[in-house]
This record gives sequence, C-alpha cells and structure tokens, in this order.
Amino acid sequence: MKRFLRERWFLIAMVSLVGIALVFPGPLAAALQPLDPRVVIGVALALMAWTMPTRTLRDEMRSPWGALLAVTVGYLPLPAAGWFLGDLLGPPADLRVGFLLACSVPCTLASCILWTRLAGGNEATALLAVLISTLASPFIVPAWLALTLGASIELPIPRMMLDLAATVVLPVLVGQSVRRRDSARHFADRHKPMLGAIAQIFILATVARAASAMGLRLREEQTLGIAGFVSCAILAAGLHLAALLGGYAVARRIGIDRARAIAVGFCGSQKTLPVSLALFDQYFEADYPLAMAPLVFFHMGQLLLDTLVAERWKQNTAPRSQP
Repeated sequence: MKRFLRERWFLIAMVSLVGIALVFPGPLAAALQPLDPRVVIGVALALMAWTMPTRTLRDEMRSPWGALLAVTVGYLPLPAAGWFLGDLLGPPADLRVGFLLACSVPCTLASCILWTRLAGGNEATALLAVLISTLASPFIVPAWLALTLGASIELPIPRMMLDLAATVVLPVLVGQSVRRRDSARHFADRHKPMLGAIAQIFILATVARAASAMGLRLREEQTLGIAGFVSCAILAAGLHLAALLGGYAVARRIGIDRARAIAVGFCGSQKTLPVSLALFDQYFEADYPLAMAPLVFFHMGQLLLDTLVAERWKQNTAPRSQP
C-alpha cells in the first residue's frame, strides 16, 4: 500500500482535487484565484529544469531524429487534429478554441521524461525533444493561433511570443544555468525526487485552479450540457492516445529503435497544461470561457492513460543502459 501511494500520489491527488473542484467549485476557486498561473508555471519549470542533466544531450544531438519526430508530431498533426475535432463538436466555438490551445502548446517538461523513464525509454531523446519544443514554442504556438483564429480574433502575436518566452523558455534557461554551479547541481541530483514533487505540487495547484474555474463556468453556462461535457472528455483522451500510439508506430516504422520510439510517443503527444492555461487566462477567457474544458480533459487524460501505457511498455522492455 505504501508503495502504491508513493507511486500514485500525484494521480490520486489530481483526481481528488478535480472531483472536488467540479462538485464544489466555489471555495476552491476563491482560495486559488490569487495564484498567478505565469508565476506558478515559471517556478515549476525552473525546478524541473534544475533537476535535468544535460550531459547526455551531446550524444543525442548526433542522432536527433527521434526528438525531431516527436516535435513534428506535437506541432503539426496533433494541433490540426485538435482543431478539426473541436470543429466537429460544433457550437459552442469555445471547444474548438480549447482543443487548439490544448494541442498547440509545447510538450510537458517533466511528465514526458518521467513517463519515458517509467516505460524503459530513452530519456536523452525525451530531454532533447523537450528542449526543442520549448525553444520553438514562442514561434510555432502564435503561428497556429494566427493561422486558425486570426481571421476572427485580433491576436497580439508579438506580445504572445514574449509571454511564451518569459513563461516557458526563460525558466528553463534559469534552471539549467543554476545547474552549472557544482554545489547546486549536486544538491539537485541528491534531492531530485523532492524537487520533482514540489514542482508537481505547483502543477496540481494549477490543475485545481483550472478545474474549479471550469466548474463555475459550467454552472453559469448551459450551452455545453452533459452530452457535450462527456464527448469533450472522450475526444480529448482519444486524441492524446492516438498521437501517443501513432507517434510510436511511425518511429518504429522508419527504423528508430524502441527506446527512442517510446520517447517519441510520449513527447509527441503530451502537452503542458500550465502554458495552455496561461494563454487561456491572458487572451481567451473573456470570449471563450468554456475553452477551459478541453484543456483540463486533455491533461487529465494524458496523465491517466500514459500511466497504463507506460506500465505495459515497461513489461515488454528488457533492462538496458541509456546512452
């Protein structure tokens, strides 16, 4: 039981908090509303970047095809599919915006590496994919939003690029810069589980804040309904699972080894909720309040489903040393 709780505490806490937030959104929303998502995101990303070793990147950069494939999956077919599915759901238009936001942001900094490790995949490939996806996000995310929404929404593209750079890229650079000091690097390596848990607590606060706000919106807005609510959850989880298994299958098909293909699957399909929430809060909340639903459902689906997939892949992966 202790081992189960130690390995599943994040998922248990997430499901519990989201359930409470949806049933009793008022008190939780009032408690978490003062949190600035950009600050919370920045701290969580900086902590995770501080604990990420960079010495294996040199070897991975000599053969970056797995990481590049993961970034391609995450930034091309996945956002396009999200936009298409949101359009299929029909009114309200919030869902189309929400699916696009959920699918066009960079891959997660922490969980795709952790799940790659859990499944026996190549962590160096995951790390390189994270860095490429993060550094490209200030250019690609505004481009997707302008391409799909620019005709109907006035988007401050330069400001969005600066916000993404400050929210995503800067914390990663700060965390990696701190690692350059020997004492800081040794501290991060010794206390990596603790620092990772602290970062996850920040992410939990962000998820709970989003879920409580979504609960309040669902009470105010009657346009979605129970059927739309359930359809949104199923489509969000299914879209992520299709990207996960599709990315892995394509990687194996073109000759990428299994360990790197596992990293492609997770990094190409997992998206970061904090960044999509920051964009939602900043630019879309007033006009598209229900766009929050796909963001929360996509993130919950990827955490729940990827745990099952990673455990299954781990059973079929012989122990191997990482490059």
